[in-house]
Amino acid sequence: MKGFNKRGGVAGKKLDLIVCDSKGDPNEEANCARQMVTAKVAATLSDFTFFNGEADAKILGDAGIPRIGINTSALAEWHSPVTFALDAGPLAYFSGQGAELIKQGHKKLAFVVVQTPQSGALVPLLNPGLKALGGEIVTSVFVPPGTTDYSRFVAAATKDGATAAMLALGYEQLAPFFDAMSQLNSKLVPAISANTPSLNQLEKYAKFTTRAVMVGTSPNVNSDPKEFPGLKLFVQDMKAGGLDIADVNGQSENPWVSVLALKTVVEMAKPATVDAASVLAALKAAKDVDLQGMIPPWTPSRTDPSPIFTNISNPYVYAQRFDGKSVQTVTPPINAMQILDTKA
Repeated sequence: MKGFNKRGGVAGKKLDLIVCDSKGDPNEEANCARQMVTAKVAATLSDFTFFNGEADAKILGDAGIPRIGINTSALAEWHSPVTFALDAGPLAYFSGQGAELIKQGHKKLAFVVVQTPQSGALVPLLNPGLKALGGEIVTSVFVPPGTTDYSRFVAAATKDGATAAMLALGYEQLAPFFDAMSQLNSKLVPAISANTPSLNQLEKYAKFTTRAVMVGTSPNVNSDPKEFPGLKLFVQDMKAGGLDIADVNGQSENPWVSVLALKTVVEMAKPATVDAASVLAALKAAKDVDLQGMIPPWTPSRTDPSPIFTNISNPYVYAQRFDGKSVQTVTPPINAMQILDTKA
């Protein structure tokens, strides 16, 4: 945010960031949405309501507040007219992970996920497309929050002959899972979100991450800025904020690209006043927005024909490879919605 304000903000106006941390509490997630309405924000940026997405979709939708770069987690968010995601969300990179593992010859896959009310619904959405590619998730492993012993989950991931596992885990679960793999000398091939670990964390678990499939919704921060020009400015802003780029993970890119999207779309529209109504109108009118290569050209109002993932404007994810020192982002990207939209 500071970097953008130093460069003139949005349409010459400084950005004022209001942060509301719900701490994973469903009631607080709804309260955060109400706070945004009370504050009359022009947009939310990279917001994430993991447990109460239905309520937040209604609160912010009724107020007409656009949600740029939203991390979609609920059906109501995918269908909301104020949803302007920069990517197709977690299901997209899960489908990309599965596709890459199948390409490597792994036909039987495990899906390891933190246990939440929504986690059981993921495999039925993923499997039709993966089966069409010649593979299948044959076992699901649910990791309860607060788990300390991960060895039983590593063992469970090989049930029914799975040779690779899609790990829908944050780093706080991924690290002990890798530790358990090491203790058990597991040969399981992991697939992880490229948004989760930093370069330092990839290096720490190089035994597993160098053979892992990684999929992200934007180019890895350690990739070549000549291919992805926005990375140069992103790295500059992170360093200006006192961050070591080796400690920055891909998840940090989404908020930054969300600000870039707001700035670019509003300055294209040139509204007299920057508020929720004018930003919403600008998003609906914008086409093929250049976000400096951080994602393919973006038309915010583009919809997907899927009856589930309606408001998906960018269907692409990137496969990534870690060689022990650096990360390569593989091009062209994968059209995840082509996989997800496959019918059983």
